[in-house]
Amino acid sequence: MFRIFRHYFGFSSLFLVVFEMTILFGLLATLARLLHRHGMEIAADEGVGLAALMTLMATAGMTSVGLYNRENFVHMHQVVPRAMVVLPLVLTLVVMALGCADLVAPGTALPGSYVLGAAGLTAFFPVLIGIRELFIRGVDRCDWFKRRVVVVGRGHHSVHIERLSRQMAERAFTVVGIVHLATPPPPSAASGTACERHEHWVGPDQLSAFCHDNRVDEVVIAPTELTALPVHHLLGCKLSGIAVTEYASFWERESGQVELEAITPGWLVFSDGFRGGRLRRAIKRGFDLLFSALLLLATLPLTVVTALLIRLESPGPVFYRQQRVGLDGKVFNVLKFRSMRADAEKDGPRWAAKNDSRVTRVGAVIRLVRIDEIPQVFNVLAGDMSFVGPRPERPVFVEALAGAIPYYVDRHTVKPGITGWAQINYPYGATEEDARNKLAYDLYYVKNRSLFLDLIIMLQTVKVLLWNEGAR
Repeated sequence: MFRIFRHYFGFSSLFLVVFEMTILFGLLATLARLLHRHGMEIAADEGVGLAALMTLMATAGMTSVGLYNRENFVHMHQVVPRAMVVLPLVLTLVVMALGCADLVAPGTALPGSYVLGAAGLTAFFPVLIGIRELFIRGVDRCDWFKRRVVVVGRGHHSVHIERLSRQMAERAFTVVGIVHLATPPPPSAASGTACERHEHWVGPDQLSAFCHDNRVDEVVIAPTELTALPVHHLLGCKLSGIAVTEYASFWERESGQVELEAITPGWLVFSDGFRGGRLRRAIKRGFDLLFSALLLLATLPLTVVTALLIRLESPGPVFYRQQRVGLDGKVFNVLKFRSMRADAEKDGPRWAAKNDSRVTRVGAVIRLVRIDEIPQVFNVLAGDMSFVGPRPERPVFVEALAGAIPYYVDRHTVKPGITGWAQINYPYGATEEDARNKLAYDLYYVKNRSLFLDLIIMLQTVKVLLWNEGAR
């Protein structure tokens, strides 16, 4: 795994990004040179700069639909439909970018530029399908990019890790064995015979040899009982080049979550992360203001039509105001398009349900495509929210969840957001268990937040909108 700006990436994902960017750039640059030689008007420097811009836009588009998420790129039935969606998306972005450039500096986008974008990107996507097929069959499935892991410890932590390693076959590690340390080992296990789930009993002084014999890359310490760890032997493993990681940090890195049952206040205090800084907050606030203004301008026609349809279908206000808990527990009124009947909460607040009878016909549509969220941009302008952050919850639910779920109030140490890490990784939640699972993602964001992670979240919000993940 690589950590870039405090966010973890699998080596296979990064390899695929770089590999495909190289091929796409080479294809576009070559095509630009051919168009130039045959008299087609194209931008200066034979289109190399334009090829680089198109490559970046195509990579951003593929990221936005999840083509670089391991759960997608190791399954061809996920790759093909996403590639079919991203091609017109990227072509539209390229045409818009060229049009804007021509408005700012007339003559920048010559006819050849449009031909380059249309021909080059259209030719690339069949190549992309072929690359993915070869990558899946030839590289990823042979475990070249998967780290070999040994788990030291007994109990549900080791079971969780093994289950994660087998989850949809897309994880970046494989469990070589689950090791129980004992001196001497039980007679039935003295020969090192594998028990259920590849379990092994070895003496502490045999741990280093066991790791070397099995070509282990990392040892994960995951005991669920209080036990003395063989620190000296673990140090021997580390000095010989084998990584040694404790369970909570390993789980955070591999799953993109913080496991609530495994962390302690001490781990939260001493682990890396939870950084803010005035400069970062100022940059993020500037980005929120700029993007809010652009989004409001771009969606103005849609906003007017939606308001008219809501008013025509049912009596009541166009906008719906609801109290939510924000930064440092401050309560504010979130603004949304009304998608339910005006008397939807006459019996008191309750979670939204699937096929909720309180939702109007217009409301069902605007919820499906997330149009009801657009007025929250005004909350961003007011400073109560940001574009990226944990979703704000209602005070009555916060009070109940804070009493039932540890560390729940820690999600209020950052501004709530319109979209967030939990929103792109977990479907809509309407139960306490859903809130617990989403908190695991929210704490990962709070701990590892950065402008880079914000950009990834905003890009991947596109896949939530296109595939209707979590809408209710």
